[in-house]
Amino acid sequence: MAKEVSLNNQELASFLSEEKGKVHAFLRKKFNISDDNLDDIFQEASMALFLNVKTGKLSSLTSSLGTYFLKVCINQTLKFIGKSSKVLPLIDESRISNSNTVRDDKIDELYGFCIDTEEEDRKVRMELLVNNIIASMTDTCRNILHGYYWNDYSTSTIADMFGFSDANSVKAQKYKCVKKFCEKYNELKNKIYG
Repeated sequence: MAKEVSLNNQELASFLSEEKGKVHAFLRKKFNISDDNLDDIFQEASMALFLNVKTGKLSSLTSSLGTYFLKVCINQTLKFIGKSSKVLPLIDESRISNSNTVRDDKIDELYGFCIDTEEEDRKVRMELLVNNIIASMTDTCRNILHGYYWNDYSTSTIADMFGFSDANSVKAQKYKCVKKFCEKYNELKNKIYG
């Protein structure tokens, strides 16, 4: 029998706090994920749960909320693994005795790396730089910037998710975070490019 789901922000925050340890332990064991990546996955899954509840997408359950949330976390983990699985070992472990042997099925892939255009290389470098800057910022800035730029959340949704008083507070904080981001970007750009 389906159970109605209706949680206020405080109940949702309390639920997530209780689930974090269990989810981390399960994902760490099942998928062998680092703690840093677990935190990112948990945050993405938490945002997805919050939006599902607030938008009415999740209004009733046939399982427990904990089971539902674990499935959301597993889906987020699989997305993460899918993104990171593009990095494949170049050496065929079955031929490890000859460490100079490149896997035949990877030669075309290696060749593709060599003919990348400058624009693609620049895009990859910029993405790495942006991700490194965001990772070095405060949790508040990371949450706002990820929510706004990566997930396309409105400022009022971000305010609800992270306990801001209103959308204007988020806009003011976003402005400060973007300013900090630009300062860090220019500092790193000057170090890299002189």
